[in-house]
Amino acid sequence: MFKKLLPILCLLPLNVHAADNQISLLNFDSQSEFKNFAKDFTGSLGYKTLTPAEPLGVSGFDIGASYTNSGLNYKLMDKVTTEGKGSFDTISLHAIKGLPWGIDFGLDYSSVMNSNIETWGGKLSYALIEGGVLYPSVSINGNYTQTSGLDALDFKSMGAEIGISKGFANLTPYASVGMTNGELKSLVDNAGLAGVKLDTESVSMMKYAVGVNINLLAMDVLVGYNQIGDVPSYSLKAGFRF
Repeated sequence: MFKKLLPILCLLPLNVHAADNQISLLNFDSQSEFKNFAKDFTGSLGYKTLTPAEPLGVSGFDIGASYTNSGLNYKLMDKVTTEGKGSFDTISLHAIKGLPWGIDFGLDYSSVMNSNIETWGGKLSYALIEGGVLYPSVSINGNYTQTSGLDALDFKSMGAEIGISKGFANLTPYASVGMTNGELKSLVDNAGLAGVKLDTESVSMMKYAVGVNINLLAMDVLVGYNQIGDVPSYSLKAGFRF
């Protein structure tokens, strides 16, 4: 199965040599700046909904790779790097396994291109309505995301949402709404006017998602849009859902 994903990964716009968003310092002039940065971090790195609400079933899997562009609202990456950009381009790997009783469990690994930002995450979903020919699937999920390998910052987010989807031929449109809570903690001294020590920031923001999964027989392609707070994210995912 993972050999089948290699051609998909080769098509993704990988570029790991530049360092536009390489986090190496903290230079915030106020605590409110750090809070706004936490909102952008949560919006861009928080869990993205890239699956329909329909449960996979005991024998089901959803395995894929995705590319996501997230537009930062406050654009404060110049406070943590010398070459900050106004957006994140993220490559992710996804694996979801269907379990009994309408439960799905998934893991994600993501890497922001041209940066040292990596995240691991997971989700657990439960189908309130498994769906059928005449009615849609409805599910709830809880999710968690954690950065890995950053020396200057520690970030984690937790969220919950409710989603709906309905299949039509080879198309399965979906939508969801929920909340995402992010926590950002400084691990090194701040060099800006805000002082050496920055307080940990916790933010809570609404999350919305819409998309459509397209089954092409040989593979599945998904186009999705997520918005966490004021950060919009556009995603393209390719893989296998069965």
